[in-house]
Amino acid sequence: MWGAASVLAKSADRVDGLTLAFHRLWVGALAMFVIYTLRGGRLRWRLLLAAVPAGIAFAADIGLFFTAVKHTTVANATMISALQPALVLFVAGPLFGERVRRADIAWTGIALVGVAIVVFGSSTTPSWSPFGDLLAVVCLFAWTAYFVFGKQARAHLDAVEFVTAMSVVAFAVIAAVAVGSGHDLTVPDGGTWVVILALGVGTGLIGHFLINWAHGHAPLVLTSLLTLLIPVVAMAGAAAFLGEEVVAAQIVGAVFVLGALAVLVWRRQPEEPELALEVAEQPL
Repeated sequence: MWGAASVLAKSADRVDGLTLAFHRLWVGALAMFVIYTLRGGRLRWRLLLAAVPAGIAFAADIGLFFTAVKHTTVANATMISALQPALVLFVAGPLFGERVRRADIAWTGIALVGVAIVVFGSSTTPSWSPFGDLLAVVCLFAWTAYFVFGKQARAHLDAVEFVTAMSVVAFAVIAAVAVGSGHDLTVPDGGTWVVILALGVGTGLIGHFLINWAHGHAPLVLTSLLTLLIPVVAMAGAAAFLGEEVVAAQIVGAVFVLGALAVLVWRRQPEEPELALEVAEQPL
């Protein structure tokens, strides 16, 4: 489901990234609000205030990613996003008292080389643009900020409280940007609405439920390593359904990136299961 998110976003070619993010976020926020209310919860100001930093970061992540896939290849956007576990290790790790070893730095360096190969290889394809790649890089930092703020908020909020409040804040942020700038938020056809609902309910709500359910029935090593298949599914889906060209250099680079990150996750998980659990929960 998460691998399909970028393909779905790019397939909605009659709306731009900001419009898609706006509607994706209100659908997700409404779904979480209904679930939270049915569980007997009440959305109070203290919950919303606690979720403000994470909500801002999540809104930036969704808005930037959906815009990035409109400007560059799905392979590039998802492969750059796949660096998130490494960035979390170097940014969030020290913040929460985790050690960074020299071997971690070495494997991260290999992953970065792989991303460079993917980006260089895609420069020969018509779907590539440096602007889109830059947006994907900024998106990577936004998602890492979301992880840090989310982990801090989860210290005093349960999961449903946090996700509900964060989703409402994220929608409010993206709405302020879109409405404040006078952006056209029109959805032109039913097919685009299908994509929006698939993103909000399918890859968002159901995708997150499934990964959290799986955590109770499968080893953390397995679930975290399986999330590294997201760029593979996205690249294959973009080639099959969007006609995006995949060149040999992109495949070689993907092997470097995913292989290095797999080793990095594998090395860290037995020692730091909580960090690995959070890394596995990507917000697409």
